[in-house]
Amino acid sequence: MNTDKQLHGLQLYLLLTAIALAAFLISLDGFIVNVAITTISGELGVPEDVGTWVITVFSIASTACVPLSGTLSLRYGNYRLFIFGIVFFALSSYFSGLAHSFNMLLIGRVLQGCAAGLLTPVSLALIVNNFPPEKRSIGVGFWSFFVMVGPAMGPMIGGWLSDYHWPWMFFLNLPISLFSVFTVWLFLKDKKEEVRSFPHDILGIVLLFTCVGALQSALNRWNIDDWFRSPFIVSLFILSGVSLVFFIIWEIFHPHPFIYMHLFKNRNFTLPCLTTGIGMGTLFSSFVLDSLWVQEVLGYTPAWAGLTLSPVGIFPLIFYPMMGRFVSLLDMRIWVIMSFILYACTFFWLSHITVYSAFWQLAVPRLVQGIGFALFTVPNAVLVVRDVKPERVTAVVSVFSFIRMLCVSFGVALGVTLWILRQDFYQNRFTDRTYVSNPLLAELRAPFETIASSDNQSWALVYQTIQEYTSTLALADIYYFYCWIFIGLCGVVLFYKR
Repeated sequence: MNTDKQLHGLQLYLLLTAIALAAFLISLDGFIVNVAITTISGELGVPEDVGTWVITVFSIASTACVPLSGTLSLRYGNYRLFIFGIVFFALSSYFSGLAHSFNMLLIGRVLQGCAAGLLTPVSLALIVNNFPPEKRSIGVGFWSFFVMVGPAMGPMIGGWLSDYHWPWMFFLNLPISLFSVFTVWLFLKDKKEEVRSFPHDILGIVLLFTCVGALQSALNRWNIDDWFRSPFIVSLFILSGVSLVFFIIWEIFHPHPFIYMHLFKNRNFTLPCLTTGIGMGTLFSSFVLDSLWVQEVLGYTPAWAGLTLSPVGIFPLIFYPMMGRFVSLLDMRIWVIMSFILYACTFFWLSHITVYSAFWQLAVPRLVQGIGFALFTVPNAVLVVRDVKPERVTAVVSVFSFIRMLCVSFGVALGVTLWILRQDFYQNRFTDRTYVSNPLLAELRAPFETIASSDNQSWALVYQTIQEYTSTLALADIYYFYCWIFIGLCGVVLFYKR
């Protein structure tokens, strides 16, 4: 990027705040409606399994549009693309909030997702290209904090607003978007950007959209449609796989590819993408599982479910600016490994949950996990953009963000599936021991006989208790498995280049 004058001081940090807040809104909206599906479905008159498409269509649109931002930024410039994206995001949010039918809401969420996919890489590219090299890590760290804390805040904010009036989950975006677009326009309107005209890779775009759309639909529906027993789910996976193969072959030989496949030859691009994707997918799936479990088993409201996760955003506010200054003092692999060891320890801690776990026993491990966000996201983000020419930053970041978002979607879907399968396993174990003459069953039922008005009600309470225990044991097993995932990722980090 060629600039007429270099921003500095307060101007620089106001610009950073405006861009980071836009990134926060994007990451927030991916999770803010999760706890409000029941409320939205009820008010718009659709079943809950249909209501989940509000999440699905946003994920499909945002993930598929992320790589598109790299091509569009070269053609129109990062500044223009950011202004267009944030205005489009605000208008689609307003449209979603006004929705009086489910189909209208779906259209609004698709438009929101498209704008979100364009904005994520462009927002980071604007920071990298406008910050001086000595302060670039600080800017990346600040941006990373807002991107990572959004999903953690989503359930809490969504829970509060759904208890009040769910359209405010979308109207909330309007004043922040207005601040972002005005600030970025004010400071960057005179900046000069080099743009290039080249033919669009239409077939590559279609193949990627088909691949991502089919995969996201399958991942979000396979629990509802009975997994691989459903011909619809199997067909979606086949379509996604075939599209991916053709996409890779096409991109390798295309003179102006949609995604530059040669990026993956660089070990310090491929491995940070892999560890960031798996790490974020694992973490965000644990957020979703935790929110579901505390509501189903502990009886928390959506707002209180969000509060169990909100402590994860406290330490990043402190550590992200610090990491921006200190990331270069150590081999970056050390920072990432320390983070993954921390996550392994906290998930081992969470694997000891019970049906009697107190609020602090859930919130404190999340508080500690907040330290790890800065320790691995900032070094990985710095590694993937290091030595990248300014005009190519958006293209590189778009691929990095695409892989991260795809892994998060896959991680959430896989985590929910594993939870259901482990619940079935433990329910079968309990069922094998559930016979009338079993003294343990009689002991379990005894307290309920004194409060139940009939035998059927006492047996219903027994069944509910068994459900709560199986759900808790299943979640504990998954957290133990997540502990080993992060231990394995430590080995992957050792293969980074120094």
